[in-house]
Amino acid sequence: KITKKLSSSLRALQIRYVTTDDIVTSDDNDANSLCVALEAVLVHGLKAKFIKMEKRRRNKGHSVSLPQPAFWALLKTITHRNVISQLENISYITTDVGRCRSWLRLALNECLMECYFLTLQREKSRLMEFYQPFALMLDMEDCDVVLSYLQGLSSLSFDLSYKSSILNEWTVSPLSLAGLWLDESEQVIPYEPHRRKSLDSVSQSSSSDDANNPMINGSQGKADSSALSLDTASSSSQLSSSLGSDEQSRGATAPTLAQNSTFSSIVTDEADTDELSKSPAE
Repeated sequence: KITKKLSSSLRALQIRYVTTDDIVTSDDNDANSLCVALEAVLVHGLKAKFIKMEKRRRNKGHSVSLPQPAFWALLKTITHRNVISQLENISYITTDVGRCRSWLRLALNECLMECYFLTLQREKSRLMEFYQPFALMLDMEDCDVVLSYLQGLSSLSFDLSYKSSILNEWTVSPLSLAGLWLDESEQVIPYEPHRRKSLDSVSQSSSSDDANNPMINGSQGKADSSALSLDTASSSSQLSSSLGSDEQSRGATAPTLAQNSTFSSIVTDEADTDELSKSPAE
């Protein structure tokens, strides 16, 4: 499902933009769908200790908690220190979730998504610290497919909003696509608690503090075929891009990456795992 979503959104953008000089913005639904797919790539199979349950959403009068995965510590290891400082000093971005989502959009704007992805693939040992064995990021075949799509981004120019406060929280679309949330008929339905057991059997390295988290999906297998183990045949067609429309709000224009911040200047910074324990701002 993830790779199909990535393929369809990229194809739609190429059809409309490749032959023009137009810039792809956050007002484009296909651009938001592309971001949803890329977010799902990075969220799929993330270990339970990097997923918190903090955001409350209303569903038919009931409060439910959406999982809030954060992998900012991983992204910091492959990102230039100037970019890290830029993202951490955006006044509207106050959570690690927001920094992850902002990072992705800035990477697209600066045509660095393919380079970052290749760099992550060279860090297998570090990826294993963050992801469970069945994660897309640890599957060579799936990563090759994703990389082939990322190479197609070179024909597009992006100017996506990456400073909006709406990025501080996850929406249903990428979480559902990554298998962390069940979405049926556009209704928010939390996973059953018993599904946590299978996840624990896969990832013994996750901290014991996560043992009571009932929201994590334990499905295994390929990312494009096992995002959910439940019967979701009716949703096998691509998820509605309208679920990702929250990214359409644009923030103020920020300075772009330093001109010398090319792929060759990407350096490794020590991951500050303490940031993962910070609670997102209200």
